[in-house]
Amino acid sequence: MKKILFSSILAVILFSACTNQSSNASATANSSDSTAAVAAINKADSLWDVQSGLNSAEGWLSFYTDDAIMMPPGEKLSSDTASRAASIKAMFAIPGAKLRFQATKTEVSKSADLGYSTGPYQLTYNDATGKEVHETGKFCETWKKQADGTWKCIVDIWNADPAK
Repeated sequence: MKKILFSSILAVILFSACTNQSSNASATANSSDSTAAVAAINKADSLWDVQSGLNSAEGWLSFYTDDAIMMPPGEKLSSDTASRAASIKAMFAIPGAKLRFQATKTEVSKSADLGYSTGPYQLTYNDATGKEVHETGKFCETWKKQADGTWKCIVDIWNADPAK
């Protein structure tokens, strides 16, 4: 009887240990995938900011999926390529336009195929009188991993802080 009890307890302990090991291995893989995904999104976001610094509308637009939704401040929602292009080209055509942004928080889903970035932006441009205007604001971008492994923005929302 003692042998059966001892064997049963040993089996439970071994089973528990194996289950915990596979569970921990899975958690490590998910953590590793999430870390890589966050790094990939941050890299894409940084490259997007570089295109912004160059006032490259085409470069800027290349970070969106074909069906992306863009919600710029003071404009209607843009959900197609033509409306996104018109909005971004008009923004960069403003005299003195300089837009920069930095992601300060990036997170990804457990499956590491969706993520978001948030952070501040700074926009400088010349008003109708030629006076330089400085606008600050915040953004939220939703990113989706593409079939080729790259990350593209599927929803982009930004809005200006209140004027000081």
